[in-house]
Amino acid sequence: MRPMPAALILLTGALVIAATPAAPPEPSHFDSAWARDSLWDDGQAEVALYAARRPQYGKIEAYEAVFIVVKEDFSPQLYVKADPPYEGKSFLPVLKLNAVHSYWTANYPYHFLASVFVRRDAPAALVKLTVGSQEWCGNTFKEVRTWGGRPELVAHTYFDGEGDSVRRLDLRPGDLLEDQLPLALRSLRFQPGLRLERRVFPSLISNNLRRPFEPLNAAIEVVGEEAVSTPAGRLPAWKITVQLGELQQTWWFEKAAPHALLKMESSDGRAWQLKARTRKPYWQAVTYRPEM
Repeated sequence: MRPMPAALILLTGALVIAATPAAPPEPSHFDSAWARDSLWDDGQAEVALYAARRPQYGKIEAYEAVFIVVKEDFSPQLYVKADPPYEGKSFLPVLKLNAVHSYWTANYPYHFLASVFVRRDAPAALVKLTVGSQEWCGNTFKEVRTWGGRPELVAHTYFDGEGDSVRRLDLRPGDLLEDQLPLALRSLRFQPGLRLERRVFPSLISNNLRRPFEPLNAAIEVVGEEAVSTPAGRLPAWKITVQLGELQQTWWFEKAAPHALLKMESSDGRAWQLKARTRKPYWQAVTYRPEM
C-alpha cells in the first residue's frame, strides 16, 4: 500500500475535526480532563471486576459485575462505532461504559448489559444508552436516543401492555441518567463541599418498563476524602453522596486520576466494591476476569 501524503493526512484530519459536532459548554461543576487524557488513546480498555449485590424477588443476590470503560470513535451518522477505513469520515469521540450484571436467582438466571456512551470532551453529556436483558421468560431491549430532533426511549419487551414502543423523553441539557453516573460523577471537580442539583432519570437496568421513566430531582455532593479498602490495599478516594428522590447513594472514586470507581452503596440494596482491575484490549481476550 502506498503511503498517504502528509498533506492529505493533515487535510483528512481537518475534515474529521471540522465535521465533529461542537462540544456543549462544560458545566462549572464538571471537568473532562480525565476523559481527554491520552491514556484512553492506547487502544486498551479499563476492565474492572466488582463484588456486587442486587435485590431480586425480595432477596439480595450476590454476584460479580464487570465494568468496561473504553474510548471509541462514533459515527455521527449512525451513532455506532466507526469501522475502517477512516479517511474522509467524520467522528464523534466518545467514552463507552459496558456494565455487565449476571446472577442466578432461585428461579433462573438474569443477564443485563448496559452500554452508556458519553462525549469524551464532556462526559456529563449523554450520547446514547442501550440496555439488554435476557432471562428465561424472554428478551428486553431499551435504547435512549439523543439525536434526530428529540430525545426518545425506544423499547421492546415481552410484557403485555409494553411490547414495542417509542416514547418521547423530556431530556434537557444538564440532565443525567442514573446508569450514566459511573462516568458523570467521575468527572466532578472534586472539592469538599461541592454541591449541585440535577434532574436524573432512574436506572433502565430491568426486564420491563413498569417503573415510570421520568426525571427525579437529585442532590449531588462531594463530602470529602476517605480511604477505601480494596484487594490492592486502602486507596485514597473522594466520597460522593447522591439523594435521588427517596433513594440514597454513596459513591467513592479513586483520588488519583483517572478517578476509577472504587465503591457504590445504594439504599435499595444495590452495591459494588472493586475486587480487581486491569487495562487490556478486552475484545481480544479469552476471559473477561481482570487480573491484578
